[in-house]
Amino acid sequence: MNHLDLSVSQKKLSGHPNVVQFSSAASIAKEESDTGQAEFLILTELCKGQLVDFIKRVEQKGPMSCDTVLKIFYQTCRAVQHMHKQKPPIIHRDLKIENLLISNQGTIKLCDFGSSTTISHYPDYSWSAQKRSMVEDEITRNTTPAYRTPEMIDLYSNFPINEKQDIWALGCILYLLCFKQHPFEEGAKLQIVNGKYSIPQNDLKYTVYHELIRSMLKVNPEERLSITELVNQLQDIAAARNVNSKSPITELLEQNGGFGNNGAQPPAQIHNIQNAGGYVGDLDQGGGFLDILKGGTERFLTNIKDTSSKVIQSVASYAKGDLDISYITSRVAGLTYSWTWLCFYQAEHTQPVY
Repeated sequence: MNHLDLSVSQKKLSGHPNVVQFSSAASIAKEESDTGQAEFLILTELCKGQLVDFIKRVEQKGPMSCDTVLKIFYQTCRAVQHMHKQKPPIIHRDLKIENLLISNQGTIKLCDFGSSTTISHYPDYSWSAQKRSMVEDEITRNTTPAYRTPEMIDLYSNFPINEKQDIWALGCILYLLCFKQHPFEEGAKLQIVNGKYSIPQNDLKYTVYHELIRSMLKVNPEERLSITELVNQLQDIAAARNVNSKSPITELLEQNGGFGNNGAQPPAQIHNIQNAGGYVGDLDQGGGFLDILKGGTERFLTNIKDTSSKVIQSVASYAKGDLDISYITSRVAGLTYSWTWLCFYQAEHTQPVY
């Protein structure tokens, strides 16, 4: 399966208020690299932080309000709607709570389009075991276990594998935002295939979202809401509650230093590094909200100073200023300059992650 070129995808989606903004991109071929591997540079806006870190601080004083959950989820869905409205639709394929950032204006920004694709699959009885195995392997490389859909796990169900996979992932995100746990802990395959999850019977705070969750976590993708139907229902909920769902998420900001760039974290603490299977962030304090992330982030990353001097030198020359270089993994290095973030990615294949 061919992946979207990351810089093209990011540039095409950039401009939407809930998608991390793209500035520029560059690359060098493996023949020019010191390591013998292709290297990519993507320059984006620098966000205030990662959503999970903000939620963790709010949780110390109690659960999030229903209106805060509404704003977070609505703005996330607006970003996904922007992707699905493209011709052909762009499927994110790795929607999860770790890929949501908070902008300096206090709004949600979706990031990490390294797994995005425009390719859908429609299995039928003519598919050979080899073809199913090839598609399954490709899905495994580009998705997070806890967010995989029934049709991804059981290709013999012959359900279509298309943009409805993003709807399932959104259902998992909304469940997680409400109940502080994942509906399918550890990515349990049997539970996912059978759609076996439960909404807490004693929940009275988030009842307005119960039916939405059920409408997204349907085993048959054709029965799931479309992204437009989902956004419309969220708009109805916002109108009934008199909430401006596009506005800054003030409850999170009040617990995290308010508006502006104060306290903005370098994206070594913001971005999910998909291929390494880990999460970079403030994870030294266990318990609470972050415990639920273990299903998709079993291995934490270490800082390894192993990168390409050619790429770093070219960026330093371009920026003509002091750069704060953060070495994230052996394949990823980040540099902050002014209020932008530049990510260097060294890939064995052609699957850049930023």
